[in-house]
Amino acid sequence: MRRIARIRTLEQVRRFLKVADAPILQAGSRESIYEFIRKTMDRFEYHDLRKRDKSLLKTFLARVTGFSRAQLTRLIAQHRETGTIRDRRSTRRNSRAA
Repeated sequence: MRRIARIRTLEQVRRFLKVADAPILQAGSRESIYEFIRKTMDRFEYHDLRKRDKSLLKTFLARVTGFSRAQLTRLIAQHRETGTIRDRRSTRRNSRAA
């Protein structure tokens, strides 16, 4: 995890993707993984990147977290809208409760 946190440039991301093949993050809490994704997006200023660099960073996040590209797309949209990433899954209250 510490080695991943030291990645600061897109060139380092490219080199990492050439050698890494399995998810790196341990199965920690979902919140810690979301925090890692948010910090990585902030560090690289994701929303200001060119399209191909966004794709590169999304591939990196998918490889490191083990999340699907579709899940990352939803999290990125949430980050763009709210500036943060949080677990939107919740226990729904019964709307027909008396």
